[in-house]
Amino acid sequence: MNPLQLSKTFGWKLYGIPKTFEGISINSKTVKVGNLFVPLKGKKFDGHLFIEEAIRKDAVGFLFESSKLDKNLIKKLTARAFALEVKDTFKALQTLARLRREFFKGKEIIAITGTAGKSTTKELIAHLLKGAGTVYKTEGNLNSQVGLPLTVAAANERVDFWVLEMGASEKGNIKRLVEIAKPTLSVLTSLGFAHLEGFGNFQNLILAKGEIFLGKEVRKAVLPQEALFYYKHLLENKRTETFKGLPFYRFTSKGRTAINLYGKRVEVNLLGEGIVKTILVASKVLEILELPVRELLLELLPFFRGLKGRMQPILGKDFLVIDDSYNANPLSMEAALNTLIKVEGYDRRVAILGDMLELGDIEVKAHRDLGLLLEKLPISEIYLFGRLTRHTCGEIKSKPCHHFEDKEKLLKRLKAKEPRKGSVYLVKGSRSLKMEEVLEIFIT
Repeated sequence: MNPLQLSKTFGWKLYGIPKTFEGISINSKTVKVGNLFVPLKGKKFDGHLFIEEAIRKDAVGFLFESSKLDKNLIKKLTARAFALEVKDTFKALQTLARLRREFFKGKEIIAITGTAGKSTTKELIAHLLKGAGTVYKTEGNLNSQVGLPLTVAAANERVDFWVLEMGASEKGNIKRLVEIAKPTLSVLTSLGFAHLEGFGNFQNLILAKGEIFLGKEVRKAVLPQEALFYYKHLLENKRTETFKGLPFYRFTSKGRTAINLYGKRVEVNLLGEGIVKTILVASKVLEILELPVRELLLELLPFFRGLKGRMQPILGKDFLVIDDSYNANPLSMEAALNTLIKVEGYDRRVAILGDMLELGDIEVKAHRDLGLLLEKLPISEIYLFGRLTRHTCGEIKSKPCHHFEDKEKLLKRLKAKEPRKGSVYLVKGSRSLKMEEVLEIFIT
């Protein structure tokens, strides 16, 4: 983008010698050569304090808010980089994203949301679409009110497909993201209990997720068959595909999911009903885009690796670990446990679980329900960590359940007892519990 053009278009005051920039960064630690640095005010720090560091790392320019920098500092900083003075750097980032969206000349902008499976679905759709054209996608989980504008503002407008992930913790979040990205195809992966502290109740969550279908640019939609009831009024003038049920699959002792597709057995190097469902969702996306579904799936699925911490197999000597440590909610927890009990070739099944957070008023009930589920399932032994999982352990009567509120005590117990030959383990919990630290016991 050209800063001189931005200055003229939006009335932003330009300082220094304008240079065309490529890419945008909000983190001075990860600034790349040629980036524009956008300092945002966070809960702990103000990005304006890190402008100088960004310039040292060869950012060619930066935005700043009026009154945040004095004249002498502006003069010093703009000796090496241009600057654009704006009223609000966050709103300016949104403006840059909207401008980039206007430049898009490709075929389709795909937006993805859901209670579970957003990131893996985004990754798989992007992976498969590379067999049909060029693709730009959300990196990691940049799906928030900051992450999505940052993703769009830095997008390559010359590719065929944008694949964008949209997250929400309250009503209105996705609506604002849709207004910026203006997707042409919207995908809902699932509906379930998550982030209820922000939504208040499940009805509000349903309304919030439905915002993915808003916007006059949305011409196509993919969603679960059971969710169609909630969103019929939003889909009247859109081409719609729904998905239901699952193809035949198995979870092998090597940590792979074997699926029967179009008369052939395909193995994916991930585990879980979640990946099977994700494949089903992706196939519907390919179908609605009128692409060769069979050929793309059979050719590219075996090379899909997914994302770190999301149903990743770790094969040890005579044992297997399922790393689903990235996050947890009741829907994803039940799916992961159903995978644990179906993996072939192991006599002993062990769940190592942390709290499920951000569930609001249902947090205690959700953890008791998890205990009832663990009591019912054929799981040999259970290790639980966190404040809330004590309610889970209280419901388990017929098998060993060990509860810890101290991570070090949990790790010490696991080091003394695990891993054991012939065992398959599931490691899962909410993000802030950092359940990936448990994996070191099995890897070392």
